[in-house]
Amino acid sequence: MEQPNEYETERATTSQREWLAEYDVDIGGGLKNQHLSILKGQDIHEVQSAIFTELRNTYPRSGRLEVTITRLEPITTHTEINNFDLNSTYTS
Repeated sequence: MEQPNEYETERATTSQREWLAEYDVDIGGGLKNQHLSILKGQDIHEVQSAIFTELRNTYPRSGRLEVTITRLEPITTHTEINNFDLNSTYTS
């Protein structure tokens, strides 16, 4: 039986969870940085605030940043054992 996606059952718990945030930052001049972060938050609004804090800490002197979030989802604790090949790597 497949476990429910934690994003779908977001209101089922009130504790903080870990979220995977993947985003690109265009800092001007044709330069683009990719970020992959694990952030803590109870809901998507807290995670958005954590991303803003991370951006302020990473780019303290930048006045304007163009940010594109490519992935934002809670990290599930239910891992399918079939996705692991013990002789090589994880596949999804």
